[in-house]
Amino acid sequence: MTEPIALPPGFRAAGLHAGIKKNGKPDLGVLIADHAYPAYAMFTQNHLLGAHIPVCREHLSRSGGQVRAVLVNSGNANCATGSAGIGDNRAVCRAVADHLGCPIQQVLFLSTGVIGARLPVAVIVDAVPGLCDRAHEAGAREFAEAIMTTDTHPKLASEVIHATDGAAVQVTGIAKGAGMIHPDMATLLAFLVTEGRSEADLAMGLRAIADQTFHRVTIDGDTSPNDTLLLWTAARHWCRPTADEHGLPVHPLEDSLTRAGRSLARMIARDGEGATRLVTVQVRGCMSDQDTLDLGRFVATSPLVKTAVFGRDPNWGRILSAAGACGLPIDIERARVWIGDAELFSEGKPHPQNEAAARQHLLDQEDVVLGIDAGMGPFCGEVWTCDFSDRYVSINADYRS
Repeated sequence: MTEPIALPPGFRAAGLHAGIKKNGKPDLGVLIADHAYPAYAMFTQNHLLGAHIPVCREHLSRSGGQVRAVLVNSGNANCATGSAGIGDNRAVCRAVADHLGCPIQQVLFLSTGVIGARLPVAVIVDAVPGLCDRAHEAGAREFAEAIMTTDTHPKLASEVIHATDGAAVQVTGIAKGAGMIHPDMATLLAFLVTEGRSEADLAMGLRAIADQTFHRVTIDGDTSPNDTLLLWTAARHWCRPTADEHGLPVHPLEDSLTRAGRSLARMIARDGEGATRLVTVQVRGCMSDQDTLDLGRFVATSPLVKTAVFGRDPNWGRILSAAGACGLPIDIERARVWIGDAELFSEGKPHPQNEAAARQHLLDQEDVVLGIDAGMGPFCGEVWTCDFSDRYVSINADYRS
């Protein structure tokens, strides 16, 4: 039996089937706090916005960032539905606020699913009381299951760190996503929940966390119009910076949130629609962190690279060609390409004698490594993706039917 993922004290969750999805699977989830707590959010940069994004922004502004409840439906994105969609979102927020006895601006209601269809508001509103009343401390997995669309399994991460006063502080992450994943300022839907308190500006800290985690995962190069990343903290226990054995600063809360985000980002990549391999693109030799991200994303979103991985073909030329086309400076004479531990190109020439080892890596390992060294500078990083299979095509061809 799967061990339940703990939520921090003061938070409860639940999920159920409200009737949005035709297949009877869970489609409505809620996270509830005992009191309104500070929250910080990042949203998609897609110019097509789901209705929940402007309403969430407005509510966060009006409440001063204080959130009591987060409701999420799956199966319907409430996107490209005009002013009616905005009204639908507000109506559901009002139902949650009335049931909990809190101001409407302390409720966030997010949606994910098919674009262009009106929300079945009555169905959702009818389900709100029962859903909220059944929320419990061990309900994180129920919530994670209720927010899935084409995901094959729920995505959760959790750990305990120690606050400055020695108290145990829970950090829990929940996410959904398997397609339309190519984040720009967020990911599909992700929630980081804790009781830790930081001396740092967590709004800026969330951006730094996203840069090292959710911004480094891509499935297909498509950014969802509903992408949202939320950090929500009860802020009970100070997690002040310390120093490691070398005197370098350690930020326990931010580091834990980053670890949770990294774990969730890799789960998203591993669960990419139709995927058979998690692919880590290792990038070396760049002139900035941004260059490592840009180059890694270019390789990771190349259909030729991704289909070669699915075919277990160690086609290093596709990796090098994608890197060369990304628009960043690359020193071909100093560039290197590798798959697994096998170096396939360096010093301006290929190493065909190593291709058998590279192919064996693609055959044997479910977590595969592709590497590119641009030969230009000291910066390095990773991007996570997956292979492209025929299942990806059928999943997306049949998505609405």
